[in-house]
Amino acid sequence: MPAHDAPAPEPPGGILAQLRADHAHVRALFHAFAMLDREEEAERERVVDDLCDALAMHALLEDELFYPVLRAAVDDKLLEDAALEHDSMRELVEQLESLFPDDAYFDVSVAVLADEVERHVAFEENLLFPALARSGADQLALGLRLHARRAELETSLLEQPPAIDGCEPRGLLHGATGRLRERRSRPR
Repeated sequence: MPAHDAPAPEPPGGILAQLRADHAHVRALFHAFAMLDREEEAERERVVDDLCDALAMHALLEDELFYPVLRAAVDDKLLEDAALEHDSMRELVEQLESLFPDDAYFDVSVAVLADEVERHVAFEENLLFPALARSGADQLALGLRLHARRAELETSLLEQPPAIDGCEPRGLLHGATGRLRERRSRPR
């Protein structure tokens, strides 16, 4: 099929559909991790890195686009609780980014993060998503904004970090917040 005859890409959907898809993706990553043997260290590390990146991106997008719209629709206490849960999750993600699969607290940290994420997802899907649906907010417009912001963040993550003193940096990735973050760097 010629390029000009290619079907147009599917629209991203409303914000709630995209956030539910993120939740499903994160659950799938936790499941993939649980299915790996302890001896599969490289794959366990890759899955946890993907999980940490997905959670950081999701939390940032919610903080920037989802929660501000909810301010008029829900009690401030609910949003404060959600913000505290995001902060707790970010701390666990930072801890995991410094651990290796053979470290004593690696599996425990993943399990604690899984529990916190599952509780937070239930909170959002059972309380906050219905509140947004009732609010009359334009979910499709919010979904388009979320999609565009995600693309912008993903593009910035793919950019090479600048050289430091003429040497290419190793073990550094752009975090979703725009700052550089150190990744596991001990020799294998």
